[in-house]
Amino acid sequence: MAQVADLYKVLGLPEDADAAAIKKAFRDLAKKHHPDANPGDKKAEERFKELSQAYEILSDPEKRRRYDAMRSSPYAQPGGGDPFGGGGGGGGNAYGGGAGSIEDLFEMFFNGGSPFGGGGGRARRRPARGADLESEVEVAFEDAALGQPVTVHLAGQDQPLRLNLPAGAESGLRLRLAGQGAAGPAGRGDLYLTLRVRPSERFTREGLDIVGKATVNLAQALLGATLTVPTLRGDRRLKLQPGLAPGTRLRLGGQGIHAEGGPGDHFVELSVGLPKDLDAAEQDQVKAMAQRRGWEL
Repeated sequence: MAQVADLYKVLGLPEDADAAAIKKAFRDLAKKHHPDANPGDKKAEERFKELSQAYEILSDPEKRRRYDAMRSSPYAQPGGGDPFGGGGGGGGNAYGGGAGSIEDLFEMFFNGGSPFGGGGGRARRRPARGADLESEVEVAFEDAALGQPVTVHLAGQDQPLRLNLPAGAESGLRLRLAGQGAAGPAGRGDLYLTLRVRPSERFTREGLDIVGKATVNLAQALLGATLTVPTLRGDRRLKLQPGLAPGTRLRLGGQGIHAEGGPGDHFVELSVGLPKDLDAAEQDQVKAMAQRRGWEL
């Protein structure tokens, strides 16, 4: 029987691993063996390529189904020895010519070969495209929330990349840049970028809503005022009613994130800044007001 490369072993996973486990295993191993983290290390580069090719097949439900069907064939011997090579005994198999290595499998699934294609002889090898690459990129909170185009610089890349972020993008979002991966005989692979959104000093996010803070003085809190507050789309004027308590949230409708299910709102959470350096006359005025209102001191 011909030996089929065990892609599950490549990623260190059981055969019943779900999509999330496959993704996590690939990301952890790819980070360890990425060429940028191992400059000049050919073994790490080859290992990264094998990981990428295994992930390309196992992360696609249809390709994984076909691969699992190949492994369960009586003509193939999955697992067993070296998962990165080994032709087993003999030449071709029932799938049209040996799938002893990850490269063989990758060619079958991505370069026109059919793992169920019959025929006795080994299929003609076609040039493979370059490996897909993984990286992480940090973007500003406001750019992610608004879906702004951003320019990013990656280690090992000479040219900056232009990303069109979707509105409401969050940390963990994975973006695919076709043809921006490693070079190969049949063209470049793809580049997958995982977003990390940098926290904002002005805003926090609650779903599609944005929350900002504003501090008012005692007179504004007691008598009311009109404030200028920042939002994602610039400053807005906000009217305060007299006597608003600290912690009150005021709503600016439609000024949050404009994404599917939106638009969200912008909320301003109020706090009151109290003076700590009252002079004697000011203290007397406060005491007089407290006495008139029956407040305890």
